[in-house]
Amino acid sequence: MKNELKKLVGTIPFENGFKKRMRFHQGWWRAFVLAEKEGDYPTRKGEVICNTISSGQISRKNFLSGKIFEAVEQTIRERKMAQSGILEENRLFNNLLSSQPLCFNFFGELKIDVNFALKVLQKFWPNITKVKRVIFEFSPAENYTNDNSAFDVAFEVMAGDLSGLVGLECKYTDSFSSTEYDKELYRHIFNQSKGKVFLAEYDEFKSARLNQLFRNQLIAEALVQNGHYDFVYAGLFCHQFDKNALQIGTEFQHKLNNGEKIFKIITYQEFIEKIQLLEISWEQRELSMLLWARYCGIQLSEQAFE
Repeated sequence: MKNELKKLVGTIPFENGFKKRMRFHQGWWRAFVLAEKEGDYPTRKGEVICNTISSGQISRKNFLSGKIFEAVEQTIRERKMAQSGILEENRLFNNLLSSQPLCFNFFGELKIDVNFALKVLQKFWPNITKVKRVIFEFSPAENYTNDNSAFDVAFEVMAGDLSGLVGLECKYTDSFSSTEYDKELYRHIFNQSKGKVFLAEYDEFKSARLNQLFRNQLIAEALVQNGHYDFVYAGLFCHQFDKNALQIGTEFQHKLNNGEKIFKIITYQEFIEKIQLLEISWEQRELSMLLWARYCGIQLSEQAFE
């Protein structure tokens, strides 16, 4: 019986640990919740894999609600107009294991309803008094770092009379970039915030291990240095079982002055728990349960996995 269930879940490449378990769960979701056949392997022509679907642009099945899909459509239009931020549409619509659709599933309805966004953000940053807009794949038009760095999702906010930005890096099973990038522009931004924000030496931050979070933080610093906002908070959004992401995020946080305030680590579990504590509509509460089932409720697929 379990062999038959695994066949329905589909093709799983050889891998171990957290990624294998999450891929299986998304294959289970595809087969038993979405009732879809497995789709194309993104990098191997002619092969299929359990965590993809076909024609997601039409079925919209990679997204948990109509409002989330509305946020996707808005973002595609915004990114084309701004000519910035990278949206890989095949991955967005058809890859269940990708962090890009995950980011929209968690934060898409917050883009459509900024009052809902305010309630959620205040659970993590109580000083925020208004959410003006929510932007996916946010990078400033000035491109102060002269690279492709971007926050996966950002919130333009107010804290009383102060204008600010909250920008998050979202991870699922994807690892941080292993490339060590270095530019004179990075060092220039770093030196202006050295001691005030950056407590460690430049070479520690630009290491391959911390480079991706460092480049995001450089965006945050450049925005404040150039007067776009009075403050910018950055952060990491990741699965509570992703030990590697949590370790890297914590290490980076400890190298910042007042790190727990200006760089927050939020897990899926914490995010869902905070939503469920709010006075919200049934539809919003239902979304929180769907988020749990899709991304955290691995016990739902445990019998088939074993």
